[in-house]
Amino acid sequence: MKRRILTLMMSAALIAGTQSTVWADVEDYSDGDVHTIGVVVYDPDSAEMEMFADYYRDYIQEGFPVKFIFSGKIADSEEEKTFIEEAKAEGAEGIISFAGYADGLTNVIKTCEEEEIYYALGSNTVSDENYEVIKDNPWYMGSVGPDLETVYQAGCDMTEFFLDKDARNIVLMSGGASSGNRLHQVRTWGMLNTLEEKAGLVLDEDAEKLSATDKVTELTDKDGNLHVTICPGYTEGGEGLDNLETAFAEGTCDTLMSAFHVSAYLDKISDKEKDQDSNIMVGAIDSFSEQNFEIFKEKDSFGNAPIDYVRGKYASMAGPAFAMIYNAITGTPDVVRENGEAVRLYQNLWTAKSEEEYVELYGYATGIYENAYSCDDLMQVIGQFDVDADPQGFKELTEASDVESVKERIFSN
Repeated sequence: MKRRILTLMMSAALIAGTQSTVWADVEDYSDGDVHTIGVVVYDPDSAEMEMFADYYRDYIQEGFPVKFIFSGKIADSEEEKTFIEEAKAEGAEGIISFAGYADGLTNVIKTCEEEEIYYALGSNTVSDENYEVIKDNPWYMGSVGPDLETVYQAGCDMTEFFLDKDARNIVLMSGGASSGNRLHQVRTWGMLNTLEEKAGLVLDEDAEKLSATDKVTELTDKDGNLHVTICPGYTEGGEGLDNLETAFAEGTCDTLMSAFHVSAYLDKISDKEKDQDSNIMVGAIDSFSEQNFEIFKEKDSFGNAPIDYVRGKYASMAGPAFAMIYNAITGTPDVVRENGEAVRLYQNLWTAKSEEEYVELYGYATGIYENAYSCDDLMQVIGQFDVDADPQGFKELTEASDVESVKERIFSN
């Protein structure tokens, strides 16, 4: 049976401050089975993780007969295995993981096999070595997320953007690159290679190795006209803030590029701007989170948005991972797995170079009525709702994550 519910259309108009109320028909599943899915959270305080969780809680849970159990902070694979066992005891039939620690992934899948619970990586990639070990396990559905080439290119593209704006005194925040965070390291690697190739930065060792340095490192071009300082360390629970203060103390900064978020230290940037009486351009490889949306609406002491550039994931990128697990727990895993093997599917990152671009893209990613991956979109690749759903269609929808494909889906409805 159907019921009518009141929903808010989180479109560009709503984001701009005009609320638009629409009526939408959704299934009423109160008389049927509700499936339980566990979600492994790497950090509940992360704006990116909160973004994915809100998409599941506020959108997917309203459109499908599901409920989600969210973990607390999961710091390693042993904690992930414990949560899987606890979720199973609470009735979970599947797990969507936003952790997926590479050094323990094969053992995590063994735990899923023992517990007879399906598993998918919600926004991550799997190494060739790990994939070969787990691809044939029927309880492992696969992974969805940007590949390392896309992650590397994100660092290159952001650097080119700021070089085109005459960046000459640059701070690179490398985050967890020095402590094993492969994504942070690859982003920083892309920044350094681009600075070397496009601006003549002199590197004293290979860019890949240098990107993982654990020391504040100063670099220049041969004429001393380009100055780059690498600041390693997390800004929460690490040495990142102390290293940033060291870098700022060395002289004027006109650009800060971060391999992760900047929200935790915008006050430090603002203080430096006031101290040097000039603007600092800021870019982050982060996510299209509500936190960044709020930041973009603010103005710094020079009348500019505190962030000039964001490259990153968006909320409903987590939609295909849900469809993966939902197919599995409702008896149609072959809609996802082709020839009995788990999938590795890849998605694009989005880029905003202005407040206006961010507002537009944020609306596509978080809309309740119209969304980059809407409930209707996902139903087309779920066997329970579409008997023609197949692995090729699932792959095509999942990898059609770029802005142009999303606009086509939204505006063709």
